[in-house]
Amino acid sequence: MMSENKERVEFRGGLFGLTLPFAVLFIGIMWLALSGKALPMAFWVPTLFAILAALLLARKPADCARAIISGMSSEMVAIMLMAWFLAGIIAQLMKATGLIQGLIWLSLSVGLKGAFFPLVTFVIGCLLSTATGTAIGTVIALGPILYPVGVALGANPPVMVASIVCAAYFGDNIAPVSDTTIASAYTQGTDVPKVVRTRLKYALLAAAISCVLFVVFGGGGEVTSDSASFAGELSPRGLIMLLVPALLITLMFKGVNLIVALMFSGALGILLGIAAGLLDPRSLLIINMDQFTVGGLIPDGINGLIDIAVFAFLLMGLVGLLERGGFLEMVTERTERFTKTPRSSEMMITVVLLIMNLLTVASTIVIIMAGPLAKKVLVQKNGISPERSANILDAVSAGAMCLIPYGFGPLLAYLFAGSSGAAVNFSLISTIPYMFHGWALLGVMLFSILTGWGRDSREFAGTSPALAPSGKTA
Repeated sequence: MMSENKERVEFRGGLFGLTLPFAVLFIGIMWLALSGKALPMAFWVPTLFAILAALLLARKPADCARAIISGMSSEMVAIMLMAWFLAGIIAQLMKATGLIQGLIWLSLSVGLKGAFFPLVTFVIGCLLSTATGTAIGTVIALGPILYPVGVALGANPPVMVASIVCAAYFGDNIAPVSDTTIASAYTQGTDVPKVVRTRLKYALLAAAISCVLFVVFGGGGEVTSDSASFAGELSPRGLIMLLVPALLITLMFKGVNLIVALMFSGALGILLGIAAGLLDPRSLLIINMDQFTVGGLIPDGINGLIDIAVFAFLLMGLVGLLERGGFLEMVTERTERFTKTPRSSEMMITVVLLIMNLLTVASTIVIIMAGPLAKKVLVQKNGISPERSANILDAVSAGAMCLIPYGFGPLLAYLFAGSSGAAVNFSLISTIPYMFHGWALLGVMLFSILTGWGRDSREFAGTSPALAPSGKTA
């Protein structure tokens, strides 16, 4: 069985046949996004059509089906789904116990203005994501709480979603414990401290640009009578529930497994809410046999994330076809003539990364898949440092993850916004222009590639002489 699962899946038309199902998926999702209907449940339909296209184009549909199932059943998919379900429960818990009302009350008491709240959110999120190295964990920890508070304080709602997502991928890019940082370093044959040290200049410049733009577009800074109406009566009682995100963040800081951290934090929140009189134990599970329905805090929390979970499950099945279909090998053969100089080679790798991130919406997978190609083309062929190559892999992927409307970070943040009770009178696609760190990071890397900034001897300190460039700076 294992040997069958590892066989190459052949497609009619070669590379075109392999990528056509992804084109079907992309066109369907972008149509939904541009029409303002970019909800995860709607994404199921183009994803299923893409799977059908893959089966029709495969020379052996049975092999293609096995590859799709293999992608769906990976450990990464199981971890994502479990984490999202637990996060949905915690989000419902925070909403039911009055933490949001407490934070709005506190913010109004100290006179915090909404215009600066996206900036505050971005800074807090950057610190959290850098310390923990998890983008999705940061969205999970901050999204359900800070979005409704920011909206109540007069912040621009799409900018609030964008600030949470951008902060998450800032740390994903530079955190030493981030899976993308580790993958980018080791696929290029270097170590994590070197890549972190050399990529700070790119990330911090992009973050500085983002901070300015978050203030400019963050909102008018005034709180209207309607902005906090969704929250009901404001009271400080729910502030005790801050212990729940505090425990989650503390466990994440300590490197505790995300599933463990979410489970313990949710359990603490339920016990604390009951003990403080903020939560009726009967509200955890409500079974109505007359209508044959199940509800309550726990089922509702899980149901709130079912949409994105099914989309991820189907999408990851398609993603498995890229590796099994020999996508990277075919790309390597067809891009040989675009790798004559360091500049053209870096630009080619950037284009490949953008395409692969669009196809997979999984930056770690992209870095692992494209890492050998980048090492061959950039490091071995053109003498570019392993650190520089790793930084291109990571920065381009992190920037792209902010800007793909069907990416898991933006989708999660949007779903948490929708379930928070605050107004969500905007489409997911309308948040993309405000993903300032994503745009800035890609812009900084493009400037670096075109000008050669950072591609010099200073970035080669401590590397093998055999890998150092021969005075090439462009």
